[in-house]
Amino acid sequence: MLGLYRCLSTMLGPAIRLYLGRRQAHGKEDPARARERQGIASRARPDGPLIWLHAASVGESISALCLIDRLSADCPDASILVTTGTVTSAAIMAERLPEGAFHQYVPVDRPAWVGRFLDHWKPDVALWMESEFWPNLLRGISARGIPLVLINGRISPSSFKGWRRAPRTIGRLLECFSLCLAQSELDAGRLKELGANPVAVPGNLKFAAAPCRSTRAIWRRRWKRSGGGRSGSPPVPMQAKTKQSSQHI
Repeated sequence: MLGLYRCLSTMLGPAIRLYLGRRQAHGKEDPARARERQGIASRARPDGPLIWLHAASVGESISALCLIDRLSADCPDASILVTTGTVTSAAIMAERLPEGAFHQYVPVDRPAWVGRFLDHWKPDVALWMESEFWPNLLRGISARGIPLVLINGRISPSSFKGWRRAPRTIGRLLECFSLCLAQSELDAGRLKELGANPVAVPGNLKFAAAPCRSTRAIWRRRWKRSGGGRSGSPPVPMQAKTKQSSQHI
């Protein structure tokens, strides 16, 4: 299965470029940074250790901000490369990343583009948020001997059901990870059943994190720009989700 995937992702290069072009036409790709999706970096690799953190899109990248803050504080000599795959998440990272951290778009999962990306950045460790398992990326990281850790690992019921139909494939992907950190005992059990080892359960990063320094600083700047700085402390922002059935309350 993985061999067939690798072959198809290599052969379908023209179709993938066409697909990216259509996404760009609809505002879903950044034309100024389109080459990053082909593994072509838009900046030089910084000297010294490099920590690579991949978060698929907005939710995962926001969850990772406090971890990035902590890494910056605990590893001041290391640079932090953050990759995501959406325009919206890139904009959020551009505003919120602390000093020493920077964003690039993750390459599309073609062997040549993945190899180009990894050969340029040469990360010392890779941190993978939640559950986006791209075969060529994971296998490329493993083949280069780069330690790979799954952070806030999650396996939804539908994904679990699907992966159970391809146990050998998911087993080979999960063996790329040096350590899997699951959100919950339920997720840990699913990861173990699919072949992950070792697995630990430190808790859900979304709930465990303290308010991020980067987020607090941005909120204070916005508060001052709006003129609120003259009237005391800024309010505390809250984001919530409601169901339609409860909105009459």
